[in-house]
Amino acid sequence: MRISEALHREVDAARARAWLGACDQVGPDAHLYGQPVVRNLGRIEIGSALVMSSLPVRSHLVTGPQGILRIGVRVRIAHGASISAHAELVIGDDVVIGPFAMLLDSDYHDPARHDSPGAPRPIRIGRGVRLGAGVVVLRGAVIGDGAVIDAHSVVNRYVPGAVRASGVPARPVVLP
Repeated sequence: MRISEALHREVDAARARAWLGACDQVGPDAHLYGQPVVRNLGRIEIGSALVMSSLPVRSHLVTGPQGILRIGVRVRIAHGASISAHAELVIGDDVVIGPFAMLLDSDYHDPARHDSPGAPRPIRIGRGVRLGAGVVVLRGAVIGDGAVIDAHSVVNRYVPGAVRASGVPARPVVLP
């Protein structure tokens, strides 16, 4: 039994290395469930113990030519997540990203002129942050350590650490 478990772990590790092969740096113990889409035109750095699902819907890690994506240690990314860096996107340690979340540091166009590229702005996500299902994090957003963002919220600015935020745009929730 021990030999088959060790073989299974080795096969999983080899599969993760292959599927994340386009990344510049991947820490040990990455666990992938399904094959993510990885398009790296910039730099992607992933810390140890990543858990990422692409089942039943593939998750995406994308960088543009100047983009830097840094993912901390023990980060969990659910299925259908889309993470795109054209400037810089930093995800802290112990972050949980829910299904169908989108983290985009670029609008891909100027809001006033759709034929003109918009300027990307870095995103920072602190340690221990929890992003619910369908959360959208837009360019320039900063989420402090330990914050919890409720499902289907849109973060487009600073959210302090250790708060629960909700809504469009996401604001700290005031409990009665």
